[in-house]
Amino acid sequence: MTNLHNELHIIGLGKNESAVYEALVESGPCRAGVLIAKLNIHRNLIYQSLEKLVLRGFATKVKIRGVWTFQITDPHSLLSAFRQKENVLSSIIEQINTYRSKSEQQIVVYEGIESYRNYWITSLERFPVGTIDYVLGGSVDLSGWVEFMGPAYAKYDEIRKEKKITWKTIHFNELADTDKAVLEVHPDLTEYRTIPRNIRQSGNVNIIHDTITLHTWENPPRIIEIRDLLLVAIFKSYFDILWEIAIPSPTRKP
Repeated sequence: MTNLHNELHIIGLGKNESAVYEALVESGPCRAGVLIAKLNIHRNLIYQSLEKLVLRGFATKVKIRGVWTFQITDPHSLLSAFRQKENVLSSIIEQINTYRSKSEQQIVVYEGIESYRNYWITSLERFPVGTIDYVLGGSVDLSGWVEFMGPAYAKYDEIRKEKKITWKTIHFNELADTDKAVLEVHPDLTEYRTIPRNIRQSGNVNIIHDTITLHTWENPPRIIEIRDLLLVAIFKSYFDILWEIAIPSPTRKP
């Protein structure tokens, strides 16, 4: 049951607790002496581990003829307990985000694949309907970003359409097939212009609502989110200057 031992570590049990729990699974209801004889662990540590398992809800104990007998709890009850913890964590995250949203200025760094993907979903969810996403540096085939986003891209695209978020992008290369496909699917929510420079890089600067997002999906994928209305206004001015000199996309539908 090596996999069980490792997985118990993942959900937060210590080395001894995992070994004692695994032994309880194999032995069924038993006295501590059975585990002491079975495991190469000091008896005091086994007693300590049993008490911890009981306190955390992984095991129960009953006194039979004056001797404590231990057994594991119903595994399904553990799942319910973890779901309750998940609900508590969700509430904590919501409270933290509410507090953070009241701050006029903040810088947050997100790193890792899941953090990167989740950011684009949660960020769209908080932006008002009809927001314009000014993208500076569409310098690589969009398929690279779409592929990296994986299944999360479908959710992102769904929210974008629902909230009518417009992409207004300055490219530094000719439009790739994926870019053109997005333009075909969302002609009213997509506008491209080009400044030919043949720049190849896997990242952009997004200026949207109250936020500047600096990001790359190179390893490690990371995002620097800057919420600062003054800096947003400054970067937006730079974007407007470049937009004026950029070449409108010939594939833009009227």
